Amino acid sequence: MSGSVLNRIEQGDLDVGFYLSPPGQGPGLEREQGHETLAWRELTHFDYHVIAPAGWEKRLIDTRWEHLATLPWIVTPQDSAHHRLLKQALAKSGAMPNRVAQVDQEACMLDLVRAGVGLSLARDALAMAERQESGLAVADNIRLPCALSFIWRHDSAAEPTVNAALSTLDEVWPHRLD
Repeated sequence: MSGSVLNRIEQGDLDVGFYLSPPGQGPGLEREQGHETLAWRELTHFDYHVIAPAGWEKRLIDTRWEHLATLPWIVTPQDSAHHRLLKQALAKSGAMPNRVAQVDQEACMLDLVRAGVGLSLARDALAMAERQESGLAVADNIRLPCALSFIWRHDSAAEPTVNAALSTLDEVWPHRLD
């Protein structure tokens, strides 16, 4: 999970990694104390959608977060990008999701949604593919913007492994968003 990658980089267990967060926030703005020790580069943006079991389209007509939170949700651990995005989406309303299951793997989450257990979040391409292939419902007009970022410690940018990773990233991902 991207949150555990963040912690492992902070602790020095990893040199670099990938992290998911709302665009422009990187790893520093999502937690109260921030991550001043970390640097990041946004690589691409995409959206997450609310997905639901097939046949739940009528339950998704009201897309206010206060209503959606009352439906059964398949949630993820705090280190997960899904958890952070859902928490931020619900923050303005003060609503909490009606948690009926918790998973730490996207494949398990999709299996539970397909089985009729409840709602979850899914990346745009995955949500659209599941709507086509499995008939899953996708809430209209709800998009949670997300950015895929590459992260590293500021103080390690000159280290050979980090420098090589950043140079390689420049070669294979030349279109920088930052």
